[in-house]
Amino acid sequence: MNATRSKLLFILSVFWFTCNAQNTPDGVSYELRRADEAIEIDGRLDESIWSKLPRGGNFVQFFPTDNTLAVDSTQFMITYTDKAIIIGIICYDYKDGDYISTTLRRDFNWGSNDNVAVYIDPYNDKSNGFTFQVTPNNVQREGLVLLDGGVRDDWDNKWYSQVFRGDNFWSTEISIPFKSIRYNNVDQWNIQVLRNNLKSNVQSAWIQVPQGFRPSNMTFSGKINWDTPPKPAGANVALIPYLAASAGKNHEDDEPAVSEFDAGFDAKVAVSSSLNLDLTFNPDFSQVEVDQQVTNLQRFEIFFPERRQFFLENQDLFAEGGFFRSRPFFSRRIGIQGSGDTRRNVPIIAGARLSGKIGSKWRIGALNMVTNEDKTAAELSPAQNYSVAVIERQIFNRSRLSAIFVGRNNLGNSAVDYDSTTLANTGRLEDEFGNAIAVEDTLITLSEFNYVFGLDYNLATVDNSWEGDIFYHRSVDPDGGTDEKYATGTFIRYQKPEFNARFNFQRIGENHNAEVGFVPRPGVSNYGMGTQYNFFTSDGNILQRHGPQLNFGGVLTNEWDKLDNDASFEYGFSFLNTSYLEVGTNWNFVSLTSSFDPSGTSGLELSEDTEHSWMSYRFFYRTDRRKNFIVRASVRNGGFFNGKRFNAGLGLTFRLPPIMQIELNGEYNRIDLPDPFSDADLYLIGPRFDLTLSNNLFFTTFIQYNSQSENLGHNSRFQWRFKPVSDVFLVYTDNYITDGFQTRNRAIVFKINYWLSL
Repeated sequence: MNATRSKLLFILSVFWFTCNAQNTPDGVSYELRRADEAIEIDGRLDESIWSKLPRGGNFVQFFPTDNTLAVDSTQFMITYTDKAIIIGIICYDYKDGDYISTTLRRDFNWGSNDNVAVYIDPYNDKSNGFTFQVTPNNVQREGLVLLDGGVRDDWDNKWYSQVFRGDNFWSTEISIPFKSIRYNNVDQWNIQVLRNNLKSNVQSAWIQVPQGFRPSNMTFSGKINWDTPPKPAGANVALIPYLAASAGKNHEDDEPAVSEFDAGFDAKVAVSSSLNLDLTFNPDFSQVEVDQQVTNLQRFEIFFPERRQFFLENQDLFAEGGFFRSRPFFSRRIGIQGSGDTRRNVPIIAGARLSGKIGSKWRIGALNMVTNEDKTAAELSPAQNYSVAVIERQIFNRSRLSAIFVGRNNLGNSAVDYDSTTLANTGRLEDEFGNAIAVEDTLITLSEFNYVFGLDYNLATVDNSWEGDIFYHRSVDPDGGTDEKYATGTFIRYQKPEFNARFNFQRIGENHNAEVGFVPRPGVSNYGMGTQYNFFTSDGNILQRHGPQLNFGGVLTNEWDKLDNDASFEYGFSFLNTSYLEVGTNWNFVSLTSSFDPSGTSGLELSEDTEHSWMSYRFFYRTDRRKNFIVRASVRNGGFFNGKRFNAGLGLTFRLPPIMQIELNGEYNRIDLPDPFSDADLYLIGPRFDLTLSNNLFFTTFIQYNSQSENLGHNSRFQWRFKPVSDVFLVYTDNYITDGFQTRNRAIVFKINYWLSL
């Protein structure tokens, strides 16, 4: 298509937009037609079927504004065959220069790459769904869409795409096999198509999205009207066997070198088009990336997320009961102990996981796994059986009512001293800037058995302005008592583009014990509230929006005595060039319930039952993320318990797109405490080198120096995706003691897995 014709189409689309209402969820649909010819997935859209199909268009910006037609038009068509739904998209582009595509690695960062993204809700409930995304270099990203619009891009499955570049446009064809997704046999699905035109600095959507809301939320979607409801996908079984060989040595304890050969498999069995059974036997997760270390100056451990494929599909059904400080189920309890360089795997013998939709309103989940005994712990940890059952009912339009049961049973010798065996909570959360959030934690004592059951009600309105949760959970264990074994809470949030406010309260009984969950601090009540206001600018020169944010929260004993309080005030500035600036102040109050060394160096501890309060100030700035050189800088300075703390963070990213990316992240903490308490200078440095030689060949090296844990860690990972969801991995890792740089441990792993459709 020549430039004159492209410009004419754009002018006509502008005229159409000015004469018609903007695309809204209630007023826009796409009439789906079956393909009457074979389609070659080459990105060219040259088959005659594409000219016969209706075209979706009139994309509306949601950045930098939310009420203007996109600068460069985007059009899409959808058809289907017996085996797949096929989407063709044309992205027009009239600005000189190459597209911004920073990497050839799968699961790219959506905000940092030119791309087009399709969001499909095949259940027609505007709650959960799937997303498939493509860059102009045909780099793919797929993910699971959650109720709040969040996307879990850890999920992996088979689908196909190709891209063609023409004059003033690029086009793609996307083929999504019915066997790769779950869906109901209904005649309407929901769909949203987003485009990040980063070169022109415009983000747009087929269905209009107000500023301040997640565009990936399925509330902002139109309808696909099927001419005939999609049939069940038929026999749908995938076997994913693996072979792995490894060699390693623990130098620190002077243990002999160990070589191992292992094999196992995963399987995916479609019970129906919307219900899936996952099976695993002797799984191996050696290729999973290492956890990113952080400097821990809190009284508690750090939380890291689940990355293992077996646990990911419908993960929200299992893992999001309760609140963050009181989850009845935390999948990293199964098969993992410790974190960072102290992390070790506990062998999983086998597991089964059933999850999905039944009809239009019900969702179910069931999990059962057996782990072998752990002989690497200080005390023998016997074999365990873990079980989870969840049933969920959609009520009203998008709200949910669910019941959950979580259980753990010892399968070992009853003579083992179970009370001496402990597990540490592990995991990680990040804020919107990618900074680690330290969270409360505690050690869990394994008893002969432990059960947790409860109810959750999740509120979600059609317009996405109200969101809430109410839950009540109880635990059961061998002591047989019933006092203080509950956890309950409520949360409510109201959101509009200019304003949002939230409130939460949570109370956890002293004896509530969720050993397969995450309950960091029993016997306390937590509360919090916050509000934010956005001023959207109209001059279009420098700022896109700015505004204040105020947060307040605290922790009480269950007798209503004050333990902790914190308050913060921040003011943020979002610039049109994608840079961001934030300044703020924090006030903290802590009443220690146990002794604690705030220097993080195992020095003299502050006494329990002492109270401390302090103020601090913070600054954060990130440069234009479209550039090949990006800087992230933060400074925090002020009080800290009985002394002072200065914190500085620096992140540098250098790109040679789309082949190479180098990152250097560093953090420095200076802790000044009065005598006789310890001072500290703590460093955390993490360079990362990422080489993407093609869309299927990746190499990553990650080095982490942590002066607090006196460890220098290195991890290099080579991945060759030789077929869809079939990989070869070669992973080398070692750790050193920073004093003298003596080797702690070293290992190399070779692994191959293959997706076999039966």
